[in-house]
Amino acid sequence: MPARGIVVRGSAWCALVLVSAAGACSSTHASDQTGDNGYDASQSSSGAPNSDASGSEDASGSSSGTFMGGKGDASVDGPAGCIGLLCDVPQGCTTSITGTVYDPAGANPLYNVVVFIPVDPSGNLPAIKSGTNSCNTCDVSIGDYVTATNSLSDGTFKLTGVPAGENVPIVVQVGKWRRMATIPTVTACANTALPGSSMTRLPAKRSEGNIPQMALVTGGQDNLGCFLEGVGLDPSEYSAPHAGGRVDIYQGLPTSGTTVAPGLSPGDAGTAGDCTSDNHDCVWNSKSNLESYDMVLLACEGDTFDPAESTSRVTNKTTSSKTALHDWLAEGGKVFATHYQYTWFKNGPPDFQGVADWLGGSGGYDMGGYTVDTTFPKGKVLDEWLGTVGALSQGQIYLLQVGESVGAVIPPTQRWIYNPAADVATGLSNDTKYMSFLTPIGGIPDAGPSDAGPSYCGKAVFSDLHAGGSPVGAIPGACAGPPISQQLKALEFLFFDLSACVANDSLAPPNPPPWQPPAQ
Repeated sequence: MPARGIVVRGSAWCALVLVSAAGACSSTHASDQTGDNGYDASQSSSGAPNSDASGSEDASGSSSGTFMGGKGDASVDGPAGCIGLLCDVPQGCTTSITGTVYDPAGANPLYNVVVFIPVDPSGNLPAIKSGTNSCNTCDVSIGDYVTATNSLSDGTFKLTGVPAGENVPIVVQVGKWRRMATIPTVTACANTALPGSSMTRLPAKRSEGNIPQMALVTGGQDNLGCFLEGVGLDPSEYSAPHAGGRVDIYQGLPTSGTTVAPGLSPGDAGTAGDCTSDNHDCVWNSKSNLESYDMVLLACEGDTFDPAESTSRVTNKTTSSKTALHDWLAEGGKVFATHYQYTWFKNGPPDFQGVADWLGGSGGYDMGGYTVDTTFPKGKVLDEWLGTVGALSQGQIYLLQVGESVGAVIPPTQRWIYNPAADVATGLSNDTKYMSFLTPIGGIPDAGPSDAGPSYCGKAVFSDLHAGGSPVGAIPGACAGPPISQQLKALEFLFFDLSACVANDSLAPPNPPPWQPPAQ
């Protein structure tokens, strides 16, 4: 069957489509809907998350082929010349599905997750490749779909033009997180409401679907490893590097030898990787090491441990490692760094130094009410979402153990959370507490024009918000699991946003591309 699709450069949907030979984002669509059921970041959405309920679910399948046949057993005939589940879409009436997308824990709703019905009735989906070694902004395809939409700021969604019948597959996907479940019955010409999270949460483990391949470098002053379990990642997914888990653990440095950076709990998970020195096996010490991963998380070590400014006799960061991380980000990597890990940017290559006004080291002892920047569409959504999950008090989020590493950001770097009052150490107001920037700096060379501005490959985020304070011990055994604190809810939103498509955060995510009929 000839390829069918449209170019959607610079959109949030790029993360869910294939990259064409020319470098543009192309998608294969089979939606029969012509209305607008995508997300408009300017609109508000309300409603509390539903309570959990039972439902049928399956693990995500994968296939590199395109389904050509139709099951043809619908009670209402589909359009002439239809294929797959398109043949089961009732004509002359509206058949819909509503529900809420949740995190892997099934606790908190998630925004801007794509929800779709695949054309293939058996639910075969395009394979997802782990790791990042080229500029594949749009390398994750959802394949041929009947209908698709994005979840709103409260996680809710509505799919229209859906197939009716039994055992209808439904998929939730954001970046390389993907899970498919089976709806027992969809009634023709009516709405089917999916209760709770059982069919619409992201996967907690590989047997339930696809999870990005991540590396986590632990530190003596941040509990980032337990944060992941808090949002629902199953403990079985923590492992030694390349030992089969979806989170490879590397042990970083403690603070002045007093607080030990956590390693892996005893058992089948193996021994954590070593980032306590500049040895070659540490994840950041070569671009080829980093290319095994989709995302790298760097927990605060309590010091930069960087000879560029550290007073410690021990160092584990070199000029070559900072170049490796810089170059990997430029080709599509994603980094989530907290507090003293600012050194990768402040003391990194010149273009990284210029993304913000870096202030340097701080104790990380600030606390109080902080403000979400609502001057851009996703900032408004973050503010709405925090309200939905109960993380705001009098319009602010209360944070503990906050650093003072960065002042103002330099556009197009995006500020998300800031301190409207004077910081304790700097005396300055409006210092940034969470920021993100796209890579390569300035955009992809020779990428061509785009209505959304330059195109990018990767994304780096920096947070002066610690993920729960000092580590509690070896992970995941020492972790308490869900639920997470109000402070960590802010990090959860931003973590899953990092997992999604690399797109201009200053713009509203677009609606799904319009339907294009299959080529005959």
